[in-house]
Amino acid sequence: MKIPAYIQLQFIVLMWGFTGVIGKLITLSSIPLVWGRTLIATVFLYIYLRFIVKENFIIKKKLILQFIGCGFVIGIHWILFYGAIKISNISIATSTLSTGTLFAALLEPIFLKRKIKISEIFISIIIILCIFLIFKTEFQYWKGILMGVSCALLSALFSVINGKLHSKSNATVLTFYEMIGGFLILNLFIGLGNNLDQIIHIKFMDIFWLIILSCILTCLPMIHTIKLMKFLTPFTIMLSINLEPVYAILIAFLIWGDAEKMSLTFYIATAIMILAICTNGYLKNRTSQR
Repeated sequence: MKIPAYIQLQFIVLMWGFTGVIGKLITLSSIPLVWGRTLIATVFLYIYLRFIVKENFIIKKKLILQFIGCGFVIGIHWILFYGAIKISNISIATSTLSTGTLFAALLEPIFLKRKIKISEIFISIIIILCIFLIFKTEFQYWKGILMGVSCALLSALFSVINGKLHSKSNATVLTFYEMIGGFLILNLFIGLGNNLDQIIHIKFMDIFWLIILSCILTCLPMIHTIKLMKFLTPFTIMLSINLEPVYAILIAFLIWGDAEKMSLTFYIATAIMILAICTNGYLKNRTSQR
């Protein structure tokens, strides 16, 4: 029996919820971790495009530079995301990602030349208040919170830029060059500290988890999500992706228990943020249908 598209999408979002968990299992610090992720993802996508779907990925030089530039943003975004996990925990890192909606509301009018919407200002205020509550009650994780919020800013910037670029090429080809960009920018950081030493002396299990993270939890969900776009609206996909922090927090709590346990205020603030984002998405969808 064919699995409905929406159930397939939920499974993909659940898979993305595991990216933070795998990141915590990998003993590498954030820079060599992301270096490995982008390298393996690039190789995987090359094999997929070249030998499996036999897609032509030779495009104009100008587009390649734009795609690689976008990859620079996502590479630094991942450094901050896994950095937040390493110095705090998965709950903090994933919950602060919800602030991406706030930054998207500020960046979209600039990049897409549209007016600022009152509803987005309202939801932005709610998100700011929720982050303030999290910051106040979980102050011991202040570095992780700041890194998570910075990560969300770059996530929003990446999404807005992708919104302008996605129609210029096949989505898989676009992602392939973005992974190249991510790998290139990571090479500027890899010489810092003991990052090279970590790569030289990498453990077998770290290689195993990196392959899982790069191929199964990065490339495959992206490719399948593109296929699901034939059956699901962008609104449905966006709404479902907002559940990623919920899945990540639940998975982390089941695995690590008290190490991931947060205050009641944290969970209430996170729930309010996600509810506000979903409500805003629903209202925007109704407005566009009218």
